[in-house]
Amino acid sequence: MRFEVIAAFIVGALVPVLETARRGISYWTVEFTTMFEDYVAGALLLIGAWASYRARSWGALFLLLAWAYFTGLMSSSFWYQLEETIRHTSSEPNNFVVVVVKFLLWATCVTALYCSFRSAARGYRPRARD
Repeated sequence: MRFEVIAAFIVGALVPVLETARRGISYWTVEFTTMFEDYVAGALLLIGAWASYRARSWGALFLLLAWAYFTGLMSSSFWYQLEETIRHTSSEPNNFVVVVVKFLLWATCVTALYCSFRSAARGYRPRARD
């Protein structure tokens, strides 16, 4: 199995769990959007991984879009967390651990996005014009 598919299964399952463990289930009432984004990203990655694994015609493209969505989320989240850490303005408990985990997730996202792009580009065949 390709890296981006394996990573999508793992990250897709882990992201909602990690976010819920980090903030708690009650955070849904405080910041619904923050929690919802992570659950949507996890679902998109799992659907894309499943479709790619099952060799569906739309699987590679869907996985590319899922990784692009999640990379965008992780990019803003990681850089913002890093900036707060550098400025010493973060009130996050265990901030260093959070920065390291976010960096690892971000690096995985960027790598998987690149791999997904290559896979989708190889599978793309333009239609013949009538």
